[in-house]
Amino acid sequence: RLDVGDTETLRNSSPVSSFTAAMLDRGTAKHDRQAFADALDKLRTKLGIAGGGATVDVNATTVRGSVPDVLRLAAEALREPAFVPAEFEQLKRERLTALEQSRSDPTAIARRAVARAGNPYPPDDVRYTPTIDEEIDRVRALDLAAVKAFHAKFYGASHAELAIVGDFDAATVKPLIRELFGDYASPTPYARVPQPLYPTKAAPQTFETPDKANAAMFGRLSLPLNDEAADFAALVVANRILGGDSDSRIFKRVRVKDGLSYSVGSAFQPAPIDENSTFVVYAIFAPQNLAKVRAATADELARAREAGFTEQEVATAKKALLEERRI
Repeated sequence: RLDVGDTETLRNSSPVSSFTAAMLDRGTAKHDRQAFADALDKLRTKLGIAGGGATVDVNATTVRGSVPDVLRLAAEALREPAFVPAEFEQLKRERLTALEQSRSDPTAIARRAVARAGNPYPPDDVRYTPTIDEEIDRVRALDLAAVKAFHAKFYGASHAELAIVGDFDAATVKPLIRELFGDYASPTPYARVPQPLYPTKAAPQTFETPDKANAAMFGRLSLPLNDEAADFAALVVANRILGGDSDSRIFKRVRVKDGLSYSVGSAFQPAPIDENSTFVVYAIFAPQNLAKVRAATADELARAREAGFTEQEVATAKKALLEERRI
């Protein structure tokens, strides 16, 4: 992971950061897009690059003998992207097509609405969630020169983190990392973008998608804590019991018992630094079941809040979570 950006990035909410990351494996100074993909296939490697805001993530899964060459390819993509104009235009078309399709996707609409609800940031802030129309306008306005400028100004490994887990030769890899990234200095000082808690907007919103057979429901609760809080472990266990597993209360009630939903549950998303964690409840279902899904989910939330959980539920959830950690 590379941390990029400064206060200018904080004020710049255009898609330039995500486009820059998306262009990295679409051709380098040494490999065009197809040759880069062929090299990964030859190394028996899956590699993905994604970025947004002030962070770029490179993830790879490979075999022992390929680790050094995969690191070389990753460094090549990060340091020597070709920024081919035709690839850039293709990426824009792909993004615009996906955005247009999301206009009638119940899940995409619900997720965006939840992200926008109560968001206090102005449109020129990287933490702002744009409307679909706003995002489409930003993608259309973006040019390749801005992507190249962003890469030149912000990319570097001065604030990078690298973790390699599994079967590899550390004695070979460590000096190679220094060789590939040791002199890759970030040209601009890095500043972390803070994510402070803001109140969750309570008013429900509904959106019509008459041409779709499915409906989606999302609810979000902001929590004033991070993953170092005293309540963190308790919330992980509570979420597992409530809706975080196929054996959870919400899943068994809404899907198994009542047969109302295709997918339903909850998720606890802990914040690593700022005290701004999130609890989410979600469901995908036939539109005519909305009232029943909402009532059943609310009933399970109220039952948990008022009566808590049984000792057996807590013990079972703890055992399952610890087994997952061991694996």
